[in-house]
Amino acid sequence: MDVLKEFPQVKSMVYLNTAGGGLIPRRAVKRLYSVIERIAVYEVSDEEVVELMDELRSEAARLIGARSEEVGLTTNTTTGLKTALSLIELRKGDNVVSFDLEFPTVGAVTVSRCRKAGCEVRVVRNRNGTYSLDDIEKKVDANTKAIILSSVEWVNGYRFDLKAVAEIAEKVGAHLVVDAVQHVGSVSLDVHREKVDFLSAGGEKWMLSPLVGCGILYVRKDLIEKYEPPVYGLMNLDEPEEGWGEWWANPGKNPWRIPKPAGSAVRYEWGGTPPLLGIVVLLESVKLLNEVGVQKIERNNLGLKEYLVERITDLGGRIVSFVEDRRNWSSITTFRLSESFEEDRRIVKELRRKKIVVAARGSTGISGIRVSPHIYNTLEDIDLLISQLKELQKY
Repeated sequence: MDVLKEFPQVKSMVYLNTAGGGLIPRRAVKRLYSVIERIAVYEVSDEEVVELMDELRSEAARLIGARSEEVGLTTNTTTGLKTALSLIELRKGDNVVSFDLEFPTVGAVTVSRCRKAGCEVRVVRNRNGTYSLDDIEKKVDANTKAIILSSVEWVNGYRFDLKAVAEIAEKVGAHLVVDAVQHVGSVSLDVHREKVDFLSAGGEKWMLSPLVGCGILYVRKDLIEKYEPPVYGLMNLDEPEEGWGEWWANPGKNPWRIPKPAGSAVRYEWGGTPPLLGIVVLLESVKLLNEVGVQKIERNNLGLKEYLVERITDLGGRIVSFVEDRRNWSSITTFRLSESFEEDRRIVKELRRKKIVVAARGSTGISGIRVSPHIYNTLEDIDLLISQLKELQKY
């Protein structure tokens, strides 16, 4: 498969900012236009919408190593995390453990949830951008109800050993809640092997569906029957035997005698009219990722990372939070060419003028120029970046 044919955008720029937002493949754009045209003449049936949602859940499950019934659809990462934290019973005296380099959304949902429940938030401090299992264990105790983290940290690309963290949580009966928006679609993930309880990931980054309002929420199968959302919408319930299309026309139905809740992660979805256009785009993008294969994608992305690290080091730069262990590698690399954040921002702006798109990112004392290549990038893209950095170093 010639993947680059799906991304004509890269003919006019070097795009190395998937951690900020992915590029939509051409097939997804074509499918989107086709569906819009059919919606305009009222040709899309309820049955077709249900089939598309089922197909997306199945494709997303394949991408993360889950069962399709464990995957629900959500609007974005934040909504999925809010759902997960709202399901876990939290009381005064409990605590939730998280990490100081988290994306601010993780901080917002965790602090606001614990504030309402009256429980404590405990934050593990990083050591040069990485985390020690010993430090995590010191924060966890019998009152810990959840550990919430980004499986790949957004600032420096540090990738957690999820299974090791899950086993710490398991010892005290806590849940592992994962923000995987910087992970899913870029490097491999098996939620069963990693013992993940809840996972949320918007489609806007490595799943190649920016600004369409659709993502995924994984809930481990044995937790689905255990945790009910506080309120159900109609589409969170089991489909009637005759199907939704026939059910609407049935004069004998009683609107106050509703079907039982779905026995799958569907019970955690929006529960009403779905965002069909977002579903269609995410479906086509995830299908492309599965066709290429996440193992092949990981080899490509980590190969580009390895090459970038070598070239930046040769240039006299410093890789932020670099670790030798490839198990902690993600598709994100952050580097410094100086000790000035203002200089980093200047370089990023100059690169954009030259049609090379990267980002300046910082948090909790860690910052730098963030590079995040994906399936549409090549070694030549890294070479072009390096050649421009050499030019900018002269000024």
